[in-house]
Amino acid sequence: MDYNTSRNHLALREYGRHIQRMVEYVMTIEEPEKRQKNAQVVIETMGILNPQLKNVEDYRHKLWDHLFLISDFNLEVESPYPI
Repeated sequence: MDYNTSRNHLALREYGRHIQRMVEYVMTIEEPEKRQKNAQVVIETMGILNPQLKNVEDYRHKLWDHLFLISDFNLEVESPYPI
């Protein structure tokens, strides 16, 4: 059985383990184009999971910031916003 105490630390709990696992997977992709497309899919999923962020001004920028926070700033993708 897999307990939360034996799992990796959640960087941002509002997105949950599934998003964290998706980000960890995207970080393992070798091809830059494929990694970029998958990062954009993760951003779209994050927006769906947290619709309250759409009320925040420039919510897309916040989603990209959260993506980099979850990856501990190790994700090599091109963001439309400065990191």
